[in-house]
Amino acid sequence: MNALSNEKTRILIVDDEPANIKILSNLLAGDYALSVATSGKQALEVARVQSPDLVLLDMIMPGMDGIEVCQALKENEQTRDIPVIFVTSMGDSANEERGLEAGAVDYISKPVSPPIVKARVRIHIQNYLSKKFLENLLSSNTATLEDAKEEAKSLLVFV
Repeated sequence: MNALSNEKTRILIVDDEPANIKILSNLLAGDYALSVATSGKQALEVARVQSPDLVLLDMIMPGMDGIEVCQALKENEQTRDIPVIFVTSMGDSANEERGLEAGAVDYISKPVSPPIVKARVRIHIQNYLSKKFLENLLSSNTATLEDAKEEAKSLLVFV
């Protein structure tokens, strides 16, 4: 549950291979609201419209590759803060470095380990929601201490 609203936390899964989308969807569907995209262009549109809390992004896709998608997300004011995790078969350190330099917060090599994917997704969503909570708290002149405590408690329960 997203501590900043009453909705499930949303994850956007981006991969041109339906089998990879199915694996990640089956792994995460019980805990998160999921959106999918099968191309870079589609991913940018879904991210803009739905504002997911996290993007799981394949690096190798036809047309616009994952690096280009990540860079485009980071260049857009509306999507720049959304954490991106690359989930890719490119397991070498040079590509991992490229992904992190493009703005990703993490990098998971395929084939994925379900417990690792779940743990990393949970950690990065918790970090993202905590950051949003603090930003909202700092920008709100009307928030009371009790409201802040309640929101903070709900973030802790999310873990």
